[in-house]
Amino acid sequence: MKMLEKYHKEILTCTGCAFCKKACQIYFHSRKETDSPKGRIMISYGLLTGELKEDDSIVEALQKCALCKLCESVCPSMIKITDIIKAACHDLPLLPEHEKLINEIETWNEPIEGKRLFIINSKDESLAEIAKKIKATVWHGGCAAAIERIGRRNEMVGRLVERIKEAGIEKIIYYEPDCKKYFEGLNARNIIEFIESVDCDEKCAIHIPYDYDDEFKEKVKKLFEGKDVIYIHECCGGRIEFKRAFFKEAKKMAEDVIKKSNGRKLVTASMECYEHLKKYGNVIDLLHLARFKD
Repeated sequence: MKMLEKYHKEILTCTGCAFCKKACQIYFHSRKETDSPKGRIMISYGLLTGELKEDDSIVEALQKCALCKLCESVCPSMIKITDIIKAACHDLPLLPEHEKLINEIETWNEPIEGKRLFIINSKDESLAEIAKKIKATVWHGGCAAAIERIGRRNEMVGRLVERIKEAGIEKIIYYEPDCKKYFEGLNARNIIEFIESVDCDEKCAIHIPYDYDDEFKEKVKKLFEGKDVIYIHECCGGRIEFKRAFFKEAKKMAEDVIKKSNGRKLVTASMECYEHLKKYGNVIDLLHLARFKD
């Protein structure tokens, strides 16, 4: 477990206090110890010391984490729980659903054209109209962050960057904050920076995943400043790698978020979340409400 070894001291920091269990939506529904952050840390420790041998149940227990980081928000020892889980997964076999997904991502071969490229992991038909408003063409394959979340090295994004350079793209526009780190040093901006205002006159519930960076969250909140809104940061289970492998759990998590909206229209700040949540309630993506700057 080479990748896991670098977190040896971090793992030993865990006191087993179980505060993290209170924040875990997956554990809330199953009440299984292996479905809790604490349980996954114990599994990681067992793999590191050799007390546990890998099998299908261990792979499933570790991958059944949405990596939402809500557990880290309540951990008194400030352990990087999600980093430990990803490191543990790195040297373990893939779930069949994840093997298929990685193959789909790595073989995506959509043309890269124009001067501005809007990168997003979605095939929503409305994206073409949104791209026109920001004078960009759409790359629907995303930045392949799901590969890294599964615990593998994201080699696809390096090839994508080379293709972008070869195509003479002058500006990269992305939506999911996970993409930010992959385009450092390039002319890349989040689409949130192109939004001038939002059309939202009714009471809304704004869904922003907790693990999104603070800068992104603050920019979204500024757009709704002075409006009658509530904020929901729980994970909806909408990330593609999670819902592909754990559909039942993802459904329950989506229903949790819908319930927390208290009957308000739910506005999500993630196209992945939108595509998942819209199956369960009155949901719209932030981009569908946006008025973009000229």
